[in-house]
Amino acid sequence: MAKLTFKPVYPFNLFWLTGLLHISYYGSKPYPHYIFDQMMTPDAQAVFITCGIFSIYFIAGNILRLTPLWQTPRYWPYIFLSAILVFQAFIAFIGAMHAPPYWGALILNCMFMLLAHFVFYPLYAISKKYTQKKNTA
Repeated sequence: MAKLTFKPVYPFNLFWLTGLLHISYYGSKPYPHYIFDQMMTPDAQAVFITCGIFSIYFIAGNILRLTPLWQTPRYWPYIFLSAILVFQAFIAFIGAMHAPPYWGALILNCMFMLLAHFVFYPLYAISKKYTQKKNTA
């Protein structure tokens, strides 16, 4: 019987799906306009563009995983994905003033991804490195 192994690509794509559902949820609900207090219905095209902006990091990460660059020391893929993530967060923060709720969901998702990318993943990589050294000795 084949043993199932944990691969980091599964939570990566799970975060993607969860973020898209979060943006889509807020993109399907009417929200009050910031000046007129009228209930506005979100434009489907704007919600799709927001989902596309959110997906840039994950599409690049999945494509990068298929390239030979991923098998080399992972500093360059990490730096490349870091640059994409910072650019994506910059785009999200530019549209923050008077933003509809789906754009606010994009900002929240970007903040979580920044935390996961710059804090949780390095901690995971360091712990994985030191547990492998203990097992080989």
